[in-house]
Amino acid sequence: MRNLDDKYMGLWIHDISKQRTLRFLSWYVIIFSQNKEIPKSAIVKIILILLLSTSTVFGQNETPFKEGEKLSYKVHYGLVAAGVADLETQTTGDAYKFIAKGRSTGLFNLFFKVRNSYESLVDKYSLKPKQFHRDIREGDYVKTESVFFNYDLKQAESTRDTIPLPENTQDLLSIFYFMRAQNFDSLEIGNKKSLQVYLDDEFMNSKLEYLGPDTIKTKFGWIPCTKWSPELQTGRVFKDEQGVNLWISNDRNKIPIQIKAKIMVGSIKMDLIKYSGTKEKLTAVKSK
Repeated sequence: MRNLDDKYMGLWIHDISKQRTLRFLSWYVIIFSQNKEIPKSAIVKIILILLLSTSTVFGQNETPFKEGEKLSYKVHYGLVAAGVADLETQTTGDAYKFIAKGRSTGLFNLFFKVRNSYESLVDKYSLKPKQFHRDIREGDYVKTESVFFNYDLKQAESTRDTIPLPENTQDLLSIFYFMRAQNFDSLEIGNKKSLQVYLDDEFMNSKLEYLGPDTIKTKFGWIPCTKWSPELQTGRVFKDEQGVNLWISNDRNKIPIQIKAKIMVGSIKMDLIKYSGTKEKLTAVKSK
């Protein structure tokens, strides 16, 4: 298993074909011609992993989501709007069906069109993933992947390979909802927990650190949150070990409100811009 750090991202980018790497580079060079030293193609994957793989294992609580919940996020690279991501919760029998769709917008969409979709079928009670599917369309690059989690045989069976299934497994999308269902009441600042996520016939390991309560300004007002930071290594992409921060609403919904990432050149920001079907409305306070 690989660690979710700069070394891993470097190996990941190295494995991408030359043709696809050139597409990523040409896309960013048009807009950020002075920033060629950073592997920009890593940024899209960093954003997705950070949003959809920030999980903890503190003991499961009441599920804060329900059928019909919809969340929408806007992604910025510096001051430039790069794309949007939409998430939806459905139910089918004894399972939740989570759906996520991402697309490029604005200037980015003119040079590099992205239309990605993800689906995860999860047991309603254990929140263990049963099946995961993703359909990737980035420029002229197309990739489809499906995986079945076989708990009887303890293996993950994908369209390309079969690998051992470790404990506490989540996929790239289900882990986002699993995290929200955890009980944070007993946390102390500095607590760290391991996380695992399935992607490309591998399970990635990292740690998530709890940084304490915080109140941040959003389009919905000042929202009380809990603050988190994935444990990362400095180097090619990130400036420091806590170069990425995540804020989750400190209420019954436990919605990821905002993500900020400081990279070697510039920054990435992701904000919740719209929500519906949640258990309760976000509650704003007057100020921090």
